[in-house]
Amino acid sequence: MRIHSNADASPAGPAGVWRWMFWAGFAVSAFLMVAASRGDLAIDEVISLEKAESAGTWVGLVTQNPNDNNHLLNTFFLRLLGRQKHLLVYRLPAVGFGIATLAALALTARRWGKTVPVWVVWLAGLSCPMILYSSEARGYAPAMFFAVASFEWLQRCRERCTWPGRLLFWALLCLGFLAHFSFGLFCVALGLWSVVHEKLAGISWPAVAVNVAKYYAVPALFIVGVYLVYIRHMIILGGQEYTRWEVAGAGAAYALGLADVPAGHWVGVLAAAVLVGWGILALLRQARDEWVFFIVLLVILPALVLVVHPRFLYFRYFLVAFPFFYLLVAMMFARWFREGGSILKLVPVLLVVAITAGHLVKVDALLRFGRGNYRRALADMAAATTGPVIRVGSDSDFRNATLLNFYARFLPPGKKVDYIPQDKRNQDPPDWMIVNCLDPAFPAYPDLEVGRIGKYNLFGVYPFGGLSGWSWFVYWRPSSAASPANRPPASKTAGI
Repeated sequence: MRIHSNADASPAGPAGVWRWMFWAGFAVSAFLMVAASRGDLAIDEVISLEKAESAGTWVGLVTQNPNDNNHLLNTFFLRLLGRQKHLLVYRLPAVGFGIATLAALALTARRWGKTVPVWVVWLAGLSCPMILYSSEARGYAPAMFFAVASFEWLQRCRERCTWPGRLLFWALLCLGFLAHFSFGLFCVALGLWSVVHEKLAGISWPAVAVNVAKYYAVPALFIVGVYLVYIRHMIILGGQEYTRWEVAGAGAAYALGLADVPAGHWVGVLAAAVLVGWGILALLRQARDEWVFFIVLLVILPALVLVVHPRFLYFRYFLVAFPFFYLLVAMMFARWFREGGSILKLVPVLLVVAITAGHLVKVDALLRFGRGNYRRALADMAAATTGPVIRVGSDSDFRNATLLNFYARFLPPGKKVDYIPQDKRNQDPPDWMIVNCLDPAFPAYPDLEVGRIGKYNLFGVYPFGGLSGWSWFVYWRPSSAASPANRPPASKTAGI
């Protein structure tokens, strides 16, 4: 077994300063994850929760209506929690996994040097994607945790392998795949790294096959079972369609705290390519076989997925790779800081400051507006409706009707929602119209012309923080039972 020396064993500067910086970054990250878990559930979370509530049995969570929105492990958590008055409770498992991911990432970073955990905590812990998806009732946070935990535990098993340790490794891989099926990308990268690692130890190919099978045969059989029982029957619910470049550009831009615009995509892809290439080259020069894992997970597999490009593809499907991107960059920045001169030391510090600032701009919008203000919008419509029935139409029967039906459970007694589908609203004009908008910066029009019904006037704008959710532009029909005079004064600038 090859032993790598700790190149960062004597970090520059007092150890206490590095320790303080680590815990400060960790505490800020944990606080932001908790703070970001406030507010309304986005539609994906609502659909997951409705699945958990509607299934007649635990088995039904898997066998009834299999779809790509059902992140199995997350749905199990939601069913365990039951119906809650405070929506934040549904996100507590994700917050716990998010904080645990950061802790596991810092732990495995110790293998790369004593100061690397500090760099990785500030890079990963304050990144918008990590905070966003570690505060959302979905499967991404547990998938990231099980990936980082598996990565670290595999290395411990190589140092001292026991049957309990191997059982735990199998459990980590199986639970990670249940958390989100994109975890399979991580499994492939980890498996290929294991093959190369075993072969470099100088053993024969048959022995390599046996040793690798000891780690991956059971999880592979489990994944095959999940495929036969669930994945092959899975229905794709759909969503916004993006090109290959939009997916790659958005992923790189969000990873580095850049704006999700064409210029940000170009800069993000180029910067990410330089950082990943630089890190892999450094590993090759150090004769560390981790380069196989990183090049497969961060370069080869994403490229293959983009080439295949399923109809509905989002950068969050690669989220399981994000902690390892930050780990690789943290390793390079720590080395740069350690070996650079007095001036060059400032470069990685300034880069981290710039990246963090970009992330915190997005996090600020998330904290102010959340993933939407649907409950507030419905409450305002209820207050402005003179009768007991809130008659609503919209530009999307599936998206908006799903949210309206869910948030109707929070209406005051005596109020209920009657949603008018698009194909019936000419015969039965709704009092309210909702337009959803995926661009948080897009302004609402002052009025809305709806087919043969006529004009609706703007009632209120209910924004979201970007990425998850959408804004609602709410309009009212002057000749209806809705009266804007009854709305609360803060409606036009609704926030959490």
